[in-house]
Amino acid sequence: MVSRPTLGADSIATVSVRPAWSFLTNHAVLLVYVALHPDSTVRTIALDVGITERATLAIMRDLDLEGIVDRRRTGRRNEYSVNFGRLSMLRRGGTSSPLTPRLFVDVVIKTLFEIASRAGMVVQHAPPTVVEDSESQARVGSWGFFTNHMLILLAIARDGSQTVRELSGAAMVTERAAVAILNQMEAEGIIQRRREGRRNSYTIDYDGFLMFRGWQFETWRIPPELVDVAITGIRMLASRSGA
Repeated sequence: MVSRPTLGADSIATVSVRPAWSFLTNHAVLLVYVALHPDSTVRTIALDVGITERATLAIMRDLDLEGIVDRRRTGRRNEYSVNFGRLSMLRRGGTSSPLTPRLFVDVVIKTLFEIASRAGMVVQHAPPTVVEDSESQARVGSWGFFTNHMLILLAIARDGSQTVRELSGAAMVTERAAVAILNQMEAEGIIQRRREGRRNSYTIDYDGFLMFRGWQFETWRIPPELVDVAITGIRMLASRSGA
């Protein structure tokens, strides 16, 4: 069973305050959490992640309706299993031109499945599958897994010379929102901006991404191995684009 590390009083005092933004939505955070802790109660999930029990229930309902998380009643508590095969089929944006590149998404899903499988849990997660473009499904609706910050970062990985207008178009946000996101990531040391003539170019600081304060939640953090593989996926995306 994967342990739930907690922070002592001394440690909590030294942890930097989390920024008001993240690369992962609450849906993604809860998905990672239940994949690693399938016997958790709603109360435990809410306390460890730092959201309300009502919000936790609503998110778990969304994941259940989408067929991503299956819930099974065992005695007085639930057990959760993740359908990674179903998760592999979803992309944010259109299937022909998804906002979340398969190269990045697939490596993250595969690693999360491997981490969960090594934990020796009773509940078995359905493994990820190789999905052809024709089988991919657009993730539409009011929620997704990656925030606009991640979409902008992925767009920079593909081409750091894009203008704000081009980056905003790649993430389907307003130019004003794109500027705010770029400023926030630069302030956190995740991207570096360089002026070239009349336009800016952007590069990703992978150490800054690794050390991002937003990976830590209330008493739980995203597994470092998952952050590492996200970096690998972004690097692969950048190398394929020649960035």
